[in-house]
Amino acid sequence: MTAYHSAQNGPEAAVAALLRCPVCGQTVRLDRRSIVCPARHTFDLSKHGHINLLTRPARVKYDKRLFQSRRTILQSGLYDPLHELAASRILQYCGGRSPLRLLDAGSGEGTHLARICGKLAQETGHAIWGAGLDLAKEGVEMAARSYPGLLWCVGDLARSPLNGGSFDAVLNMLSPASYAEFSRLLAPGGIVVKVLPEPDYLIELRRLLHAAQDRPVTAGSRANAHFRERFTLLREDRLRYRVRLDRPLLPHLAVMSPLSWQAGEEAVRRIEALDTLEVTIDLSVLIGRGEG
Repeated sequence: MTAYHSAQNGPEAAVAALLRCPVCGQTVRLDRRSIVCPARHTFDLSKHGHINLLTRPARVKYDKRLFQSRRTILQSGLYDPLHELAASRILQYCGGRSPLRLLDAGSGEGTHLARICGKLAQETGHAIWGAGLDLAKEGVEMAARSYPGLLWCVGDLARSPLNGGSFDAVLNMLSPASYAEFSRLLAPGGIVVKVLPEPDYLIELRRLLHAAQDRPVTAGSRANAHFRERFTLLREDRLRYRVRLDRPLLPHLAVMSPLSWQAGEEAVRRIEALDTLEVTIDLSVLIGRGEG
């Protein structure tokens, strides 16, 4: 996995270039294992290399079990076509930039960003500066342990501890968005890669977990319209395919998303007892450019 530094500058330069003080908004410098601003607000890097930039505790329902299961599913290759498509669109619209600077807004346990950065580095041979931001400390800790070459931050997306104009591409994959903040963070000509669920996304899992309800996915169409209001749409791809998952992966599939939270243990056990399950991935990938 490529690191988040260029050939000319080390990780210190990346930290200084990408982060700002979450208390006062001033620029920061790296002082040994801490970042420090001119007002002496100080935030320490953890032993795993991530940095917690929250100014107050945050309540998050996502836990270690969910992130571990999501990691297992992502590493199984279920979302490889999505990673290929995202990397190809970033190359199409931002490929001439070096170093290429990516932010995953809502990065979770880090595999989406790590896989996409790896594909971009392989294709271009250039340095990639990758940063992941998430409110969930459990996910960010996992990301830092597994993918140490990238910058991982615990922070609030709506009030991010990141410098404006820092990123060539902002990834927002099946997670809440803050479009005003994305616009601030984009470099001139930068793009947002927004991934939304379509009606058949994980429909087999949804039917097993919520058999009596079978509610369709409706949020995607509203989010699509909202995205078009905020950004100039450059391209929209529909990505739909089916993959068979065998029994060792099914317990992880059952608990990797909030779908299981209201389903109850009995529904989860039904999925765990299956020998195999064919699941549908049905997504829209929107590429937008801000006014700047």
